[in-house]
Amino acid sequence: MSVCPGCGLDLPGAREGAGSAYRASPECLELYGEVIAFGMAHPAELGRWHQTCTDAYRLQHLAPSTKPITTAFALNALYLVFERGFTGVQAREAHGYLADTVAAWPEFERAPSVGAVTVFDVAMAGTVAEHADRVQEWGRSVWAAWSHVHADVAAMTDRQLDGWRPTA
Repeated sequence: MSVCPGCGLDLPGAREGAGSAYRASPECLELYGEVIAFGMAHPAELGRWHQTCTDAYRLQHLAPSTKPITTAFALNALYLVFERGFTGVQAREAHGYLADTVAAWPEFERAPSVGAVTVFDVAMAGTVAEHADRVQEWGRSVWAAWSHVHADVAAMTDRQLDGWRPTA
């Protein structure tokens, strides 16, 4: 068995993996790839949740080398989706705006847990609709795990996006 150092997921296998920007076992990273591929195979139904998958996985698998902008982008996207009602596509559009306007990103204290839902829960979905529901549960679980920084993320994101509106 292989235990993922990021999310704690226990999966069959124990092979060596190539280096990654994620703090993840090769088996967990492969499962994440399958979840992303399934989403890409159903863009009309799941395209709006791609960014949430990316952000939830990223926040559960932060590496020591993870740059502050990466963590901030994942947090502000989950905030925009779950607190402000943006789609994942709109959150990604906000990233494009923020990347060009913010010079320095804060470092956030890491969450004390990664949340109760992992990529495995999404991978076990039986239908496209169930997949979408589980991605939402996953994103909400990860966002809740970071509750200690919610106020800071909201203030930062709202200040940085003051006056900006998504086009999509």
